[in-house]
Amino acid sequence: MRKSTLPILPFLLAAVITGLFLPAGPAHAQSKRSTDPKDREIELLKTEIKQLEQRVDTLEGLNQRVKVIDQKVDVQAQKLDVQSQKIDVEAQTEQKRALAWPIVKAGDEGFSLSSPNHDYNIGFGGIIQADGRFFASGADKDVSSTFYLNRLRPILTGSVGKYYNFNITPDFGQGKVTLQDAYLNITYFDFASLRSGKFKAPLDLERLQSDRDLEFSQRSEIQNLVPNRDTGFDLHGRLLDGRVFYDAALTNGVPNNTASDTYDIDNNDGKDFVGRIFTTPFELGENRWLKALGFGIAGSYGDERGSTISSYKTYGMSTWFAYNSGVTASGLRARLEPQAYYYLGPFGLMAEYAQDEHSLSRSTTNGAPTPFAKPIDRTDTFTDTGYFAQASYLLTGEDASYGWVKPTHPFDPRNGWWGAWELAARISNVAADSRQFQLGFANPSVSAKTATEFAAGINWYLSSNIKWQWDYANTYFDGGAGTTALPRDRTNESCFESQLQISF
Repeated sequence: MRKSTLPILPFLLAAVITGLFLPAGPAHAQSKRSTDPKDREIELLKTEIKQLEQRVDTLEGLNQRVKVIDQKVDVQAQKLDVQSQKIDVEAQTEQKRALAWPIVKAGDEGFSLSSPNHDYNIGFGGIIQADGRFFASGADKDVSSTFYLNRLRPILTGSVGKYYNFNITPDFGQGKVTLQDAYLNITYFDFASLRSGKFKAPLDLERLQSDRDLEFSQRSEIQNLVPNRDTGFDLHGRLLDGRVFYDAALTNGVPNNTASDTYDIDNNDGKDFVGRIFTTPFELGENRWLKALGFGIAGSYGDERGSTISSYKTYGMSTWFAYNSGVTASGLRARLEPQAYYYLGPFGLMAEYAQDEHSLSRSTTNGAPTPFAKPIDRTDTFTDTGYFAQASYLLTGEDASYGWVKPTHPFDPRNGWWGAWELAARISNVAADSRQFQLGFANPSVSAKTATEFAAGINWYLSSNIKWQWDYANTYFDGGAGTTALPRDRTNESCFESQLQISF
């Protein structure tokens, strides 16, 4: 029995020892790793690496999503580019169409049609003056009281190629048809432009004022000494920032106060040179007392022959001076005219002096009976002179000017607005050379030696386009009636005139 049990003891002992020590071995090893700082650092690094790997995986996933989104954005951008290109094409097409459309305007300055760049344009304007003229005295007048159309003018203006301007103005007033203006104006430079055709002779300040802007229905007596319209060339321009205006014209030469188509073609080889310089030296300054002061001088010189002689008329268009039969122009004609205007607030003033020197020829006979009558020709030079001064005042306070008056409050009785009201007064005089009567060129019983006009007026500016005028003019004469042997003064002429005007 003892022999069979002894071998088992060592195994049991080994098993016990193994059971005691095997579990203790791993626990001790783990405890050893966890207490070692390097091992902990390694474990932490491994953990961070795993976290970074996870983040990288996440970023890679996001990057893929971004790439997908970018691809979608690129596709949308391409679509937008295509749409933008279409829009640009459409916009360019519309712009080209817009550039081809004319510009249409309508306002108080008329009606116009122009190209978008304004190089080509045409303007439609006009002036209609419906007058009533009634005489209170004037037994020697050769006209009657009447209603009439003083001016009836459609006005066509425009430009071709930006620098080539034109004006065509016929007149159907006073029972006749007249071409008042028809000219081409080349305007490359402000300091030098060239006008060619029929236009206002650049001489008289009152004549150069637009017909619609006149203070009275009719111009003054001084118009009997200056031309109206003439045909030729005019070099004109503005200097010193627009403060100096000049004209140098070569024209056919016409009788004074004449614009008839009869004289559009000259009847002699002589021509008139017309020069004018006018300045507004203080226009750009700040001194309100001098800002609207303008003055200048004009003159003409020419050789006129034939029937280009003048006759003088009153405010009422009655002839008060005419030459005897057989008198013709025979050479020199020279005019001189200093002129000025001044405006300050509602006050306006204009004045001129005119001198007309002219050579005349008179053909007559010695008075013997036929066949003993002998022709007698006499040539001499005479000088007629004249002046006019005019003052105006706007009662409603608008600024007076050489141009148009625009009422601050156009006529509108519903709102209590009455437009602009103005008072005007004028004196003018023309004196014929007395030697013309002494030498038989004029008859003192038919033609007066002088005519002096006093005029007063009220102007009502209903709007920028409508004006109503009421004028009274009284003209006194020296001579012009009676007999050749015993001449007497012509009866003074008193005239009332009302004019309703529309202009645009």
